[in-house]
Amino acid sequence: MECQDTAYRMTTALPDYANKIKMNQHELLAKTNILATDWEKEFTVRFQATFEEKLSPAPENVAILVTSEYEGIFKNGGIGTYYKTLSEKLSSQGLYVILILCQTEKEFQGESSVAPVRHIFSTHEAEKVLQLQRIHQGILSGFQQWEWVESESYRILFFVQAIAAHFHQSPIYVEFPDLCGLGYRTIQAKRAGLLGQHCVTAVTLHSGQEWLNEAHEKYSLYPGWNWFKNVYGYEQYSCENADLAFFLSWFMAEKVKSYGWNMTHAIHLPYCFPIVPALDKKRPMLDRVGLNLKRQQIPIVFFGRLEERKGLLTFIEAIAHITQQFAYEEISQQLYLLFLGKTVSLHAPETEQQDSQHYIEQKLNNKFNYTIISDLFSQEAIALVQELAPAIVCLTSPQENFPNSALEMGQLPVSLVVSDTGGFRETLNLIERSDKVRWFEPGNSQSLAAEIANAIEVYPEIPVVAKPEFLAAVNQSLLNQRLEYMKQAFTQGTVTKQQLSSPESYSRLLGMTSDQEQIFLQDYAQNIYSGQGEIIDLGCWLGSATISLAKGLEINRRVALKYKRIHAYDLFIWNQYMEKTVKGTSLEAQYQPGDSFLDEFTRRISPWSPSIKVYPGDVTEMGWNGGAIEYLFVDAMKSWELTKSIIKNFYFDLIPGVSLVHYNDFAHYYTAWIHLIIYAMRPYFKHHCNLYPAAVFQYVKPLPKDTLILDLDTPFSIFSTEDVHRAFAYSLQISNEKLRPNIAAAKVMAFIHLRDLDQAKQELIKAREMFGNAGDIPIVAEQISRRTM
Repeated sequence: MECQDTAYRMTTALPDYANKIKMNQHELLAKTNILATDWEKEFTVRFQATFEEKLSPAPENVAILVTSEYEGIFKNGGIGTYYKTLSEKLSSQGLYVILILCQTEKEFQGESSVAPVRHIFSTHEAEKVLQLQRIHQGILSGFQQWEWVESESYRILFFVQAIAAHFHQSPIYVEFPDLCGLGYRTIQAKRAGLLGQHCVTAVTLHSGQEWLNEAHEKYSLYPGWNWFKNVYGYEQYSCENADLAFFLSWFMAEKVKSYGWNMTHAIHLPYCFPIVPALDKKRPMLDRVGLNLKRQQIPIVFFGRLEERKGLLTFIEAIAHITQQFAYEEISQQLYLLFLGKTVSLHAPETEQQDSQHYIEQKLNNKFNYTIISDLFSQEAIALVQELAPAIVCLTSPQENFPNSALEMGQLPVSLVVSDTGGFRETLNLIERSDKVRWFEPGNSQSLAAEIANAIEVYPEIPVVAKPEFLAAVNQSLLNQRLEYMKQAFTQGTVTKQQLSSPESYSRLLGMTSDQEQIFLQDYAQNIYSGQGEIIDLGCWLGSATISLAKGLEINRRVALKYKRIHAYDLFIWNQYMEKTVKGTSLEAQYQPGDSFLDEFTRRISPWSPSIKVYPGDVTEMGWNGGAIEYLFVDAMKSWELTKSIIKNFYFDLIPGVSLVHYNDFAHYYTAWIHLIIYAMRPYFKHHCNLYPAAVFQYVKPLPKDTLILDLDTPFSIFSTEDVHRAFAYSLQISNEKLRPNIAAAKVMAFIHLRDLDQAKQELIKAREMFGNAGDIPIVAEQISRRTM
């Protein structure tokens, strides 16, 4: 859908309301000029005296959280959980947290029963709590009922002005969700200079109205199009003009870009999440809700708001297909369906505009045992699923941003059947949940039914889940990032990606990577790495590549979660050839062949150890199951068996259009097969750059799993002699002059591997004609000499 452009949105700026209240020209000038002498009298908003007394008289670091949802006050979903967790985290850092609740008629009068929040106000009580001037009263009285977004936006602004006036010496952080653009007037006022430099505005992208309409498949919006058009504009303006703009998932960032939003200044920052407490063995929630669940029945849980956007209709259709997946009729009686989520009105034509409870009852029609529970707080619903475990939990949204449901259910020992859409993968990857997770095609009820059936076949399952210590470390990392962004915003104003990156000094690291590679890796991790996938270092040895990446990641301001993002693999067993590289250093003669040097690697990476996960052992046995890979550094293709294993285990987790593969041995004479596989996979990879002695390639489109016949014993049973010639011609073509002698040497070695010494001799003659005895050419000449003696 086409959004309003900026010019149109700006016609609805603050001065336009002058016409609404018949302001004269002098008043209009005063409104737009903060230096006017009567500003204090005419436009300042303060709290009424009785409420002013409730606020701390001392300067505090203040956080104002504006939301229509808050877990524990309302029975809401993810946004409410987010704000509750955020308030707890900010309060733990000493911030004075004030909550402004929208879209409610409840009145709080500044009182809070929520521990981390010092004061709660609702926009509904603005006239009772604030000292509003005539101009403010005129603005609020001029709105019609359907203009509630504009009314709420102004009410929020007036509360922020009052808080800023009271805490005039304090840094004040104001955060809004993106939905409906309720921060529009406050952000506009900040940009106009009306709030002062001690206020920083922020927007977090949860679920804007345009995306919600798309997710609900609501494309015909007449006669309300003008209302939606305005709201879309408010959301876009707020995100683009806030001092800080956070997006939770790359899925949502790409989505709003497709709507025309400018996201160049936005920062990727997943939110802190509640850590599920240990199971209460008394199982109080099961006793409270009184489920009629028989011992032999398998609980299948739909977890989420009972609406189309959460995949309810797909789930109901899948349940109807379940009986077709099994040969016996009793399957429907062996299942117990539990719907945990708020009942809402449905809008899809096939629902006949029923509410979700009546729709479920109509469709299931006593064919299955089921219960609908729609009145629980989030923590109660989570506890109930935890007490049901082992259960099969279905997360079925056809689109998702950064769902709390996945963060919550992913911590529990339950089987998961999950819609394969970006937001779910990002959340489960965040908490390292991959065990007993089954993915289905979004919106496809047959695919969902098949995966539920697979889970039923092996029920019960006890998955491996993350430990609380790991989850706490992830949360702390995310919180530290947010606090750092806030700090920078107060000192610098609007935070941009350019401001967040600063050059880091370079110092040579001991290892088998060149200076050029080390500089490139550090710069990549600092300025390019986005966090969409993991960083893999295969063959890390003493850590020169690992540390270069870690140093860059440490000061990368685009990536919030840095804990264990670099994965370092090695046997960590000393070999004789390593002595040459460490000669003249403190490591000379420290290790004998066969010794483990893991202790030395651990010592070297210790300053950056929180960001590095170490994998000692054989990579062919360990493999990879950690999700998407954004950067793959390969210094382990020392044999064809290793090469096959690396391709099978790592390449299919690369991200098309994003991932880079770094071949450290590209210009090594011995590993000739690297050139053969690069040539065979050239439709899927694009040459990115040369870094002596390496080459880097970008993954451009998905690699079919049958691209190479990787089960054959040798690389040369896959590739013909003509393929060898073509492969090395391609490598020479994309390489710079410094690399070419070694590539020519590798071609000689290819024919030595093929045991075709005559052809190897011919290639040696050609190599010497082109490059003399440069690079590795003398080494392969010696290899031929040994075999002809």
